[in-house]
Amino acid sequence: MRERLWLWFQPLIAALALGGFAAAGIFQAADRNDLIPSVQALITATFVYPGLALSMIVNQAIVMVRRPRLLTTLEKLLVLAQFGVAGLLALTSLETGALLSGFLLWPLLIIGAVSACFTMAGTTIRLRREYRQPLDVRDRVGDPVG
Repeated sequence: MRERLWLWFQPLIAALALGGFAAAGIFQAADRNDLIPSVQALITATFVYPGLALSMIVNQAIVMVRRPRLLTTLEKLLVLAQFGVAGLLALTSLETGALLSGFLLWPLLIIGAVSACFTMAGTTIRLRREYRQPLDVRDRVGDPVG
């Protein structure tokens, strides 16, 4: 049951990120930029969170083609790290003068997203190769007729 919850964590993060993006878009369309607390919040919600959501959706698609559909410990740590950095971005975006923290955290989030994607793709490729590989030479050529 615990492993199944991990499969829903990436879509949940994507939904939260898209929610932040939608809120910022609505505030901008309504010309209510005063509701966005800082420039960092504007940049994060408009550009960074949609990228995070896209990354999570791609990663989820990669994981869904595996058998079994489980995340490795490293993949779980990378997802948690991205969630943590995204949360820090949200918290630090509430301060009006916190643009420096955005400059420090945005690259960390990008590095985490790229690392997670490569790790999940590599694990999926390895698992699919293992699944397709026969266990014995006789499985490849059949039993010798004799």
